[in-house]
Amino acid sequence: MFAKTADELRKMIIQNPGTSPSTFLMDDSFAAWCYDNRDALWLKSAFNRDADPEDCRKWGITSLEWKANVAMAVLALSGK
Repeated sequence: MFAKTADELRKMIIQNPGTSPSTFLMDDSFAAWCYDNRDALWLKSAFNRDADPEDCRKWGITSLEWKANVAMAVLALSGK
């Protein structure tokens, strides 16, 4: 099962202690890419600004989906 929102991811992390949070990110998602390629500082900064239009085009996502994926990557990296 994969998380579609940060809230779903948070619940999965709580229900599955000891399991890497990245397990709940779809491998081909922007969230997984961010988890693998960005650090927490970049992600937190990104969350506090507008969505990157180039990322949205490349990944075929809306600005709201971009923000949600960044939030999930932050959560997966922090594990909280």
